[in-house]
Amino acid sequence: MGDNERRVIRDEEKVVVGEPQETVTSQTSVGTPGVAPGVAPAASTTVQTSATQPADRVMQRNVAEKVIDPAGEKAASVNWLSNVIWFIVGLMAILLVIRFILLAAGANESVGFAQLIYGLTDWMVAPFVGLFGGHFTYPGSAGTGIIEFESLVAIVVYAIIGWVLVKLSQLALGTNRTSTTVYSDTNRQTKL
Repeated sequence: MGDNERRVIRDEEKVVVGEPQETVTSQTSVGTPGVAPGVAPAASTTVQTSATQPADRVMQRNVAEKVIDPAGEKAASVNWLSNVIWFIVGLMAILLVIRFILLAAGANESVGFAQLIYGLTDWMVAPFVGLFGGHFTYPGSAGTGIIEFESLVAIVVYAIIGWVLVKLSQLALGTNRTSTTVYSDTNRQTKL
């Protein structure tokens, strides 16, 4: 069996609980009416009765089935890696959008939040600085507003890089199916 073939592991168990059926026998003596006790009857009849009483017997059947799919496990690892890549790209995009909004609104650069955002995103925008020449400036709320198209270009470029990394991870790990490991457990009781 190859490494990429599906396997099914089945475990079946039957349990019978309870006592087997019981047979109850009773014996009754019938004498002649009107004979005093202690006097031997002239003729006696014995009646024997048999009755079968069912006991509580229960058969329990447990079936556990596990489908192992190595391709599904690979797909799960690729999915995890894809989620990590998209999380990082999304975080970068959010920071760059906040930077763009702060610059466009003319936020005060001496405020701690603005310094934090600019400090976190300077390295992301650095490869694109000067791409469009000078910045378009106008008077903002707390300072001069700047339209920095480099931030928008950085968002698009990093999204494309993230998409390429996800596709390369899918090719490198060779996911060709999306099924996963399936567990099934059945418990059935039958009264006998």
